Amino acid sequence: MKNILTVLAVTAATALPLAATAAEPAQPATPAQRATPATPAMPTDTGVPAQRATPAQPATPADPAKPPSQGVAPEAGRTELPPMFKELDKDKDGQISKDESKRSAETKADFDSMDTDRNGKISLVEWSAADKAKRSKQ
Repeated sequence: MKNILTVLAVTAATALPLAATAAEPAQPATPAQRATPATPAMPTDTGVPAQRATPAQPATPADPAKPPSQGVAPEAGRTELPPMFKELDKDKDGQISKDESKRSAETKADFDSMDTDRNGKISLVEWSAADKAKRSKQ
């Protein structure tokens, strides 16, 4: 019985590192959780063998198609950018730079007042706030 447990422990110990290195993700991944160590084999009155280690969960690769978030969308559930914002955002980074704003006389004139965080770009949150303020004045 002791030999069987030893063989199982050695097999599990050599299989886990091989499984972890079998497929390497192309993008940075979240670290895998550590395996739960096996309960040491102790002689018991019941004759129940020691538990095997719980295998580590595979790493979750980063989603390369998803650009980094540039802030929270002002309206829950919004899936489309406003047409003018989308047209001005030439580099599709989710923000309008001072250079991109030059394509619209109105946006160029209002750029500094719309850029409330003064980072040189108008985010969707800033755009929506300015649009809402503009509508409330009408």
